[in-house]
Amino acid sequence: MQDNTKNELRILMILTGGTIGTVSDPDGKRRITSAGEEAEPMLLTALRKEVPDYTLKVTVRIPYQVLSEHMTTGHFMALAECLRKEKLTGYDGVFITHGSDTLAFTAAFLGELLKDCPVPVFLLAAQRPIGDPESNGVANAAAAVRLLAEGTFSSRGNVIVPYRNSDDVMYLHRASGLRQCQPGSDDFFSADMRPMDRAAGMEQKEPAEFPETGKKESPERETTERDVPIVPEIRISPDVLLIHPYVGIRYDCISLEGIRGVLHTLYHSSTAPKELVGFLDRCREADVPCCILPCDPEDYHYETTAELLQHGAIPVSGMTEETAYIRLLMYHKI
Repeated sequence: MQDNTKNELRILMILTGGTIGTVSDPDGKRRITSAGEEAEPMLLTALRKEVPDYTLKVTVRIPYQVLSEHMTTGHFMALAECLRKEKLTGYDGVFITHGSDTLAFTAAFLGELLKDCPVPVFLLAAQRPIGDPESNGVANAAAAVRLLAEGTFSSRGNVIVPYRNSDDVMYLHRASGLRQCQPGSDDFFSADMRPMDRAAGMEQKEPAEFPETGKKESPERETTERDVPIVPEIRISPDVLLIHPYVGIRYDCISLEGIRGVLHTLYHSSTAPKELVGFLDRCREADVPCCILPCDPEDYHYETTAELLQHGAIPVSGMTEETAYIRLLMYHKI
């Protein structure tokens, strides 16, 4: 006799806006649906149809709704507070919707924030509104449901981004490894991304150590699991600069007023314009640590890199620029 019992999943769904939360008006312009406009979120209605073998008991929270290009550190804190108010152990998993423009930054933030979360968290985005038949939004959410039901990510601290690229393959990304989508593309990549059918072994890795800057203040990690806060209280502000090198960069136009840290990315060979040396001297005089990425202090090939280190640059390697930037925002009191 066939067993028609459905799998029941308790899901906390947090809606923050983005393309996955938009509808297209008659003029073709996309807008975010307002709270209460729908009996239930369009994504959830479509998801129930996509995964009929599962009974979804969903609690919806809406801390804010914005297109993700408008994300601020204030939104980070609002999202953290929304998560902190919930008894996460009462759910099988957490789904957070988000826009694609700043998805990698929020992924890095959640990867840091939820290191001790006992339930898996899935960050969901879409390249088109879910009402569009070519949208990947419902497929991404359905992948999260199936992964949740299969118990693929059962250990602590797993924040995963399931995302179907234009090659029609559903890829899984660790939040801390996701990179920004490139202009003109709807595809996302990460160093250890893998197709969904090869999800085994993707459990959360212990992140690389962040270098000392001389004035570091990190949340204490408790030694007993019982006392570990699932979502720590945080307070962050936009006082870290993220600088990319380019031909003709004017460091003299960059102010350090109100800045407590700088992350400066490098060219692929761990080099930067020679004018960065003078900027590093300004940073030292202002007591503002300047990290350079990617730079392995034991493995670089040009003397220009050695000069950067001699002038006080702090080398960072083994992480994305998004994660390095978020760690500077969250952990460093300069």
